[in-house]
Amino acid sequence: MPTINFDQFVESKYRNPEDKRLLEEEERRLDAAVALMQARENAGLTQEQLAEKSKISRVTISRIEKGRISPSFRTLGILADAMGKKLSISFS
Repeated sequence: MPTINFDQFVESKYRNPEDKRLLEEEERRLDAAVALMQARENAGLTQEQLAEKSKISRVTISRIEKGRISPSFRTLGILADAMGKKLSISFS
């Protein structure tokens, strides 16, 4: 069996429609995770403090930041409000 590098492996997965869908879903979840964590840290808040301000559990915030769950737009909006931010969504 020939050896392939990681980029080749990912490229091969994007050729299969179901694999491509799953990879893109994971990418969106991780984008939300990174964006939330950066916004929270920039606001100078711990997960616990954000949980108190937003009334969303610290466990849920942690799961979002770890990429374990995909937050709804409603949840992201509540978290943004609690950080004094505005939720913005773009298509590119």
